[in-house]
Amino acid sequence: MNQHSPSVAQLSQSDPTGSVDLESPRAVEAAIRAILDGMPGGCPDTTLLTRAFDDLIRAYRGDYPGLLRCDTLYHDLRHALETGLTMARLLDGEAMATGPDGEPHIDRAHALLGIILALYHDIGLLRHTGEEDIWGASLTPVHEERGVIFLREYLAGTSLAGLADKSELIMPTKLVFKIPASWPALHKKLGSMIATADLLSQMSDRCYIEKCRDFLFLEFSAIGLAGTADTPYPDRETLLHKTPDFYSGFIAKRLGDDFGNVRHYIADHFDGIDPYDEAIRRNLAYLGNVLASHDFARLRRHPKVFVAAEA
Repeated sequence: MNQHSPSVAQLSQSDPTGSVDLESPRAVEAAIRAILDGMPGGCPDTTLLTRAFDDLIRAYRGDYPGLLRCDTLYHDLRHALETGLTMARLLDGEAMATGPDGEPHIDRAHALLGIILALYHDIGLLRHTGEEDIWGASLTPVHEERGVIFLREYLAGTSLAGLADKSELIMPTKLVFKIPASWPALHKKLGSMIATADLLSQMSDRCYIEKCRDFLFLEFSAIGLAGTADTPYPDRETLLHKTPDFYSGFIAKRLGDDFGNVRHYIADHFDGIDPYDEAIRRNLAYLGNVLASHDFARLRRHPKVFVAAEA
């Protein structure tokens, strides 16, 4: 390895391209800002974008009024940041693929809205003041609805106040949510892109397999899905064994049929290359080898929970 090659630790902190440190909110903000500035018209409100990052950091730290520090393991600040970055790349790819006359046209305000909603899509997992005695993971079944309420109030005090009622566009991140036929085409596309960003950012994470084993299993135990003989995932190995089929079946259908395959906008952004798909395939191939050999000791990465960051 030469002196300029990234270390294993640096790679583990990076997005699928290896170019953005996901544990540096400012690096993620700069990457998103660069994407927005490169789109027609640029970012409609750079002050709001920075404010959104500042408030997101405060919220996950426990410094935002009415919210307690993030205590979920899998759904941490890093995941929120990567979902926002992935959303920005999808938006840019969509703009490149459809052009300014595409239907439905995603204007600058809706693009910024989509990024903020992606950044805050899991804000409902943060406990409120007075909920100190519960674990945030226990809020999983209702956290999207809680997030909608938070975002409506949050956006009402911004330049996007006129779009605050569209906070419901985070609802497709709920795995059992079906996008209503009554939603306008623009809403369907944005909701699909936010949910796609959520799924791609999780499964392309360099430590995805270990995070499933170490973090997601525990979060599932908080809602009765794991940890006992009568649950779908009685132990960590069962969760890992079921992951490949979960992706090839349920998630593939979700991304393709439910969300109109908007994931292809990633390749449009990257000039025909899809680093997220490549990362997901690597993760699943490695997991397949682990499962075939029954050698779980090969899962050597040790992911950390990321909630505290620089101001």
